[in-house]
Amino acid sequence: MSTADEGGAGTVLLCFDGSEPARQAIERVGLVLGGRSAIVLTVWESVGSAILRHAPSGATELGREARAISEDVVEELDSRTAERALATATEGAALAAAAGFDARPLAPRAVARAAERDTATVWRAVLAVADEADAEVIVLGSRGRSGLASMFLGSVSYGVVHNSTRPVLIVPPRS
Repeated sequence: MSTADEGGAGTVLLCFDGSEPARQAIERVGLVLGGRSAIVLTVWESVGSAILRHAPSGATELGREARAISEDVVEELDSRTAERALATATEGAALAAAAGFDARPLAPRAVARAAERDTATVWRAVLAVADEADAEVIVLGSRGRSGLASMFLGSVSYGVVHNSTRPVLIVPPRS
């Protein structure tokens, strides 16, 4: 049973990528939902996954050596990307705290296992964290596109909105 079911306020999942629309979303939603606990989520994608997806097979000696080198490079790239993502989530948590949330940063990788590399998406990771945290609401900032582009949400927002079983709040940028 979630805190919301017990009459309290549940956890707010604040998606944060460091962009200005994401900053504005945290500030603006703090006016409405501040005072609650929040997870500030920055999902990172493995740049190296594409390298490994297309690395030579281990069927030959050359292939095994090339794959081993690729895996070392991927590990280094992923380590740096994870560090940057955590720094971004920590920055977002500071913004969320200033907006009135009891916030903690979280920066998971979009995919945890090699077998999932072809189907990994940021929106799936957002929904997995929302489920794990039993989030009351998922908050995302909007890029504020105009014209034809405004008919479509960004791929993360679109995936979250159309696949979530939880309320989703898309916060438009200030005009």
